[in-house]
Amino acid sequence: MRNERGAILIVVVWALVLLMAFATELAYTMRIEGQTADTYQQEVSTYYLAMAGLHRALYKWVQAQQRGLTMLNQPGALGRRQQQDEPQDIWSRGDGRWLSEEFGAGGYWVRVNDEGGKINLNQADEAALRQSLVNLGFEAKFGDALTDAILDWRDTDSLVRLHGAESDYYRSLPIPYPAKDGPFDTLDELLLVNGMTPALFYGRFRDVFTVYSGGGGGTTNLLTAGPLVLQAVLGIDATAAQDLVQRRAEANSMDLVNLMPGGAGRGMNFGLPTIVTIESIGYLNTGGVTRRLSAVVQRIGLNQYRFLRWQDRQEGSGPPPQSSG
Repeated sequence: MRNERGAILIVVVWALVLLMAFATELAYTMRIEGQTADTYQQEVSTYYLAMAGLHRALYKWVQAQQRGLTMLNQPGALGRRQQQDEPQDIWSRGDGRWLSEEFGAGGYWVRVNDEGGKINLNQADEAALRQSLVNLGFEAKFGDALTDAILDWRDTDSLVRLHGAESDYYRSLPIPYPAKDGPFDTLDELLLVNGMTPALFYGRFRDVFTVYSGGGGGTTNLLTAGPLVLQAVLGIDATAAQDLVQRRAEANSMDLVNLMPGGAGRGMNFGLPTIVTIESIGYLNTGGVTRRLSAVVQRIGLNQYRFLRWQDRQEGSGPPPQSSG
């Protein structure tokens, strides 16, 4: 009898241990599922906040055209009557400054970048490409190698430049692919070019180069160019470029004409941008989840536009600055 009681006690103890283990596992699973559901809810919320910001900026950009505004805030610059400067929404300017607005339980950061204010990767010649990399502070050896690789990628022949690469090299990689031997369709193709890394692309090159023609006969619009582009085009240092961007943002129409080195005739376009990239980051007031969207939009008429590219989840190089510029 005593042995039977001991056996029953052991069974009961093991049963309790198993129940405790099951309860612990169930509680852990429920906690994970709860956290997953909460994260998903934040993802959805930030997605629609980012979407709201993107469409808000798109509306303001199209509205600026309907009012006949120009980069100088002067309708008269397009042949209409002259009038005094008016405050202009920075989204209409297209110069890449971030602007934040509160919305609902969070808000969004949005910026509009004029693609005409960048260097066209398909149109820039060899000398311009090499000089732009030198101006950005890259070593000559690296700049020559990357320039040759870019030119080999976009030209139509299979000849290998001194520091370049063609299909023979790319097919020898662990994940093989041929050289494009044609113009870049998207800027992301740079990540396939020999010598390019994600850190370089998202840290610098994405803000300097474009594959879209925004008007101006292939020249870079200095009225909307970002600080890195100003460095690459003008050969000035980072401090001077930031100072130029700041003075440009604060300048009125008459000052703006004479602000850029070389005057109004050098890479200047006084109309609204025709192709822009709109980036929007949705955020919640609670929680660290954000969502970044982007769209490349082309203006094709007074009330018309079309999307050239849409990125539902865009890779970013960090959060926007905590100021509206």
